[in-house]
Amino acid sequence: MKKKSYYEVLGVSENSSEEEIKKAYQKLALKWHPDRHPPEKKAEAEEKFKEVGQAYKVLSDSEKRRNYDQYGSESSFGQNASAGGFGQGESIFKDIFDTFFGRGTEYSGQENYFGGQTRVQAGSDVLINLSLTFKESILGVRKKISIDLEKACNVCKQTGAATPSDVIDCSTCRGRGVINTVQRTILGAIRNQVTCSQCQGSGQRIRKKCGYCGGKKFTKQKEVVELSIPRGIQPDKRLRYQGVGNDGWYGGEKGDIYVNIKVKDNPYFQRKDNDIHVNLPISFLDAILGGNLKVITLEEVEKIEITPGTQNGDRLILRGRGCYLGINSKVRGDFFIWFQVILPKKISGSTIEMLHRLQKETSWNPNEEFVEKNKDIANK
Repeated sequence: MKKKSYYEVLGVSENSSEEEIKKAYQKLALKWHPDRHPPEKKAEAEEKFKEVGQAYKVLSDSEKRRNYDQYGSESSFGQNASAGGFGQGESIFKDIFDTFFGRGTEYSGQENYFGGQTRVQAGSDVLINLSLTFKESILGVRKKISIDLEKACNVCKQTGAATPSDVIDCSTCRGRGVINTVQRTILGAIRNQVTCSQCQGSGQRIRKKCGYCGGKKFTKQKEVVELSIPRGIQPDKRLRYQGVGNDGWYGGEKGDIYVNIKVKDNPYFQRKDNDIHVNLPISFLDAILGGNLKVITLEEVEKIEITPGTQNGDRLILRGRGCYLGINSKVRGDFFIWFQVILPKKISGSTIEMLHRLQKETSWNPNEEFVEKNKDIANK
């Protein structure tokens, strides 16, 4: 069966203009892209898509088209087919959507397949580490940080050149961004395309670099960014702030800032799961008599009441005053207060006399009670 010519594949005549060929290709590429077809027809669509892409690759290049018109044959299609297969066609399909809808691609600083226009691309992301106090990690905070960001060069408009006339076509690939190679095999000549190593596929060279950015198309600038840290952030978590990172390519969106959260150790507050634990020193008199005491919480210094006879190691729990259970959660863990009864190292003579008198008047002696009840414990 006779294979179709490239013109027949695209449904155009041999006298068609470049614009007519391009429009025909765009229409057929959209029609036959495999992602637009059910699984049972995907293989057929993929083959059609590759045929359309190969036909356009030849007919959109004036030199290739001239050679095809002059030397083309029925076997030319098979010999000229790219070794890249469907993957290369998919890249071309991305260019169609860029042209129709203005969508950016993941490739930066290169010419667009159809119009020679630079492609819009989002800026790169930034990763930083940020240390928070214990209180900041629980209750949230707004932080202003100074960070070096990449800013699009406003002098050269991201061309990298001193003037527009300093952007010239690459002499190696003649402005096409690719170089054609021919490999002779026992099966015939296989034509391949490789990215031009001199211009990295852009098709352009810079004769004189921009004096402001040095041809890099970006400049490093220090900028103060205010970040809102939500309450309830867990230690060693990462936060994402969209659209505040490095500038994009050619008007593309800014990248994101990712923040690795580190929480500083606190000598007083200790976190266990979603609860907070503190050790609170109290005098032995307050432990004996009870009464009102003060405790430091995350929000303020609060008054608490302890019962008479409080022992060393006893605890008091403030419900719902601990850590939030997640970012912006309304539910909190508990706040544990552990009492440490402190004895004075030095007391006055009058106090000693008072305590001796109290010791004689009371019949309570925990030491004697313990020894009497457990004098045979060594034999057990």
